[in-house]
Amino acid sequence: MPARYLIRLDDIAPHMDWVRFERLERVFDEYGIQPLLGVIPDNQDPQLRQFPEFVGDFWERIRSLQARGWEIAQHGFQHVYVTRDCGLMGINGLSEFAGLSFEEQFDKLARGQRLLREHGLQFETFMAPSHSFDRLTLRALRELGFTTVTDGFAPWPSIEHGLIFLPQWLAVPRVLPLGVQTFCLHINVMAEWQIRRVEQFVAEHYREFLTFSEARSLATPRTLNRVAGRVVGSTLRSLKILRRGLRVLS
Repeated sequence: MPARYLIRLDDIAPHMDWVRFERLERVFDEYGIQPLLGVIPDNQDPQLRQFPEFVGDFWERIRSLQARGWEIAQHGFQHVYVTRDCGLMGINGLSEFAGLSFEEQFDKLARGQRLLREHGLQFETFMAPSHSFDRLTLRALRELGFTTVTDGFAPWPSIEHGLIFLPQWLAVPRVLPLGVQTFCLHINVMAEWQIRRVEQFVAEHYREFLTFSEARSLATPRTLNRVAGRVVGSTLRSLKILRRGLRVLS
């Protein structure tokens, strides 16, 4: 099967760049793309709260998107980093969850889940702030009834730790030879060229996009997929370390 694509939008909260959001929303609607919205249940991130607040009922706005087929993910709890643990992904040394006790993580996740449900949202996917979670996070997610994590380096959706992992390791859309890849978009900080890249890619490749339900149905526990994911993850982490080193030397 040729490559298939997904889009997730991080940091969805009352305070964000709504002009950019609505610009991309029009493109997604035009081409029938149904992204994953990473909604922060109780946004307390001071950097995110600097953006303009939505005028109107934010939660009704999100419910209307869900009614149109856009999927919801729980994006952490308050989006406030409390440890410097990079977790299982090994990408960023900041976390809202990794490194905390099981009880602390379970409480945060449960409170976030309850808030989103109280606002009428239905969801089964978890999106970790800064891509950082550990085995205790995954245990808490299972116990709370989550089925899916939007992260992972495997080429195809995989089943690990009793959960479905949907691959995510690209922030800018690009054509791939195979696999299923989620493009991670941080609308608040995207440059103009990145937005245009998304618009162009969607217009040219919209037939190759999946819904998140379709992607979940492709999940496999095959060993080869997991091994390939470890190779990709190791390579990406090494490249990130190299880039940091070059910045220090420059």
